[in-house]
Amino acid sequence: MFFIQKIKHNFPQIKWEKHHVLTHGFDHVVIVLDEKIIFRFPKSKEYLSRLKDEIQLLSYLKKKVKVGIPDYKYVSKDKSFAGYDVVHGRELTASDFFKLSVSDKNKVAKQLAEFISTLHAMPKSVAVKHSVRFEDQKEQHQALVRDIEKLVFPRLKEQEIQVIEEYFTHLRKALSCDYTSVLTHSDLSWEHILWDHKREQVNIIDFSDRAFTDAAVDFSGLFEYGAKFVEKVFTLYSGRKDRTMLERSQLYFKRIPLSIMKNAVQGRPVSFKQGYIKFKKIFKV
Repeated sequence: MFFIQKIKHNFPQIKWEKHHVLTHGFDHVVIVLDEKIIFRFPKSKEYLSRLKDEIQLLSYLKKKVKVGIPDYKYVSKDKSFAGYDVVHGRELTASDFFKLSVSDKNKVAKQLAEFISTLHAMPKSVAVKHSVRFEDQKEQHQALVRDIEKLVFPRLKEQEIQVIEEYFTHLRKALSCDYTSVLTHSDLSWEHILWDHKREQVNIIDFSDRAFTDAAVDFSGLFEYGAKFVEKVFTLYSGRKDRTMLERSQLYFKRIPLSIMKNAVQGRPVSFKQGYIKFKKIFKV
């Protein structure tokens, strides 16, 4: 395998017996060596250019946050890929979350709130120094509307189109207010939230979509665990809040299946059916 050969060539000191490739996620090819070392290979020039900045940003953040995050110890000579010792824990799927005890759920909420609060408190200068992209949610919304109307609507029923158009109107109104832009993870979903049961600790991975944007974005993926959990995290959150922040967060959550369907039509390695099923569930149609 091409990726394995690159690892051997750049890091001859690393020995392993088994490896496997993580299949979900379309930004990077991920190789796991003996469940001990993770190597990430960007799939596009866009994410390749972000890798160096991500490594430097995480080096800065590891001294600030209490949760575990990737610590890149292995960087290839040409900086085309990099690796880190495995971050402990299991992906906290919704089904696994609901099986946790009340005590553990409270610990997850507290640690996530602390992490999000700390991240959002980073000065703008940190985002600038590490070339974090600045993302305007109003512009993002306009682009999504254009893409959905062109690519997804032709594949949907009239009733489904009407539901989405009503949602777009609602989100546009929610975005009419001034929101606070902060340094965000921007993809804080179950795939990137790990729960280390032994240490009773939350760990966070994959900062490749980090952005300086609406703070509400980092609460959106948490709706997989239910609205009450999000409200709990939001209550514990010490960052600046505004009156429509939770509303925007939930609207961003409802945007996820639309993005999946759009990405599928555009040829990215995701399933339109998966996005459609998620859309039917979240929009209750």
